[in-house]
Amino acid sequence: MKQRKIVHILIDNASRLDFFQRVLNNENTTPSCVFHSNIYSYVLAKTKKYPGSHILLRQSKVKKNTAQSSIEEIKGQREYQYGINISNFKKLVESSDELWVFSGFQYVALEIKTTHHNIRYFEIANFPNKYQSSYTGVNADADHHNKIEELRTTHTVTPREIELLKTQLLTFRPPHVDSSILSKALEQFVNLIGFHCLKTTAPHSSPLQQLQKAIEIHRVRKVIHKHKHLQRPSNFNLFIGQVAQDSQTLFQSNTNAIDSIKKAHQDSESKGLPLIVRLHPGEKQLCVIQEQIRFCKQEGILIYNQGALLESVLQSEHIYTINSTGGLHSLLLEKPVTLYGNSFYQGWKASDVVLYHQHLLQELHSPNS
Repeated sequence: MKQRKIVHILIDNASRLDFFQRVLNNENTTPSCVFHSNIYSYVLAKTKKYPGSHILLRQSKVKKNTAQSSIEEIKGQREYQYGINISNFKKLVESSDELWVFSGFQYVALEIKTTHHNIRYFEIANFPNKYQSSYTGVNADADHHNKIEELRTTHTVTPREIELLKTQLLTFRPPHVDSSILSKALEQFVNLIGFHCLKTTAPHSSPLQQLQKAIEIHRVRKVIHKHKHLQRPSNFNLFIGQVAQDSQTLFQSNTNAIDSIKKAHQDSESKGLPLIVRLHPGEKQLCVIQEQIRFCKQEGILIYNQGALLESVLQSEHIYTINSTGGLHSLLLEKPVTLYGNSFYQGWKASDVVLYHQHLLQELHSPNS
């Protein structure tokens, strides 16, 4: 008889707590332990009586094991040295047990990875009600490209299948678009108290820094909004921007936006078409946006943020990006894509995107379905 797989989960915020409830429902699995790096998700899980033993991870006086900077440290521009008290983790988690993690670049995940290696990494896929997972990592670190190579030899994709998925994608509204800013602010405030008073493990900046960041984000959105009502040429190539401190940009590329735009501009000129840059609306650093705007103005490159991204993709001739999933969508829309960073869909075609959607992604049902 096959031994039942023991699963534990690492949670750092409420949205990922909800995400994993849906994954557990889909995979008909009950977690043994749920480890929380923040107080808000811990209290929420206990209040709603989510399955599993819920454990709040605390800081240790022992110095951290990993030398790699986490996504929180890079965003907060501050290094932390505290370790994590994982005595409970070591008592409850066997080496053969599986740990589910949403972001492998978070402070706590990097620290746990030094002692536990059987980890399954998850991401929400940029397709309706889908998620993906891999035991090797996320995005460029995942093994999706290897699986697609195998599927190409055993499955044939029809033009109708490409058209059906294309239609589905063009009507898709990403879930983060409707997320509540107020609820996120409340969660952040509660977690900040937990970090300073209870010594929880996910790093947090000071209240003043968080206020300054909120003001900066508001200013960034105002600057981007100014580029929503410009005229666009009928024929053009498109550069899809990304958040400068996104994990894909930071950890899975050796370039930055300016260098990539410069290369895209040169290539676009060689093709005899103007380049249009689409700024990422989720960028949080004003200096990043201002630098991109200055460079584009200096080089005579138009910035255009009007309408939905895929509307611009459909009208364009060629797509450039570091490694945005917008590039993956562009392949489905049968546009040529140039990547300047590492990505799992490097070298794919529209038919590969369909195979990825059909065979690699899994359905993300609601918890009550």
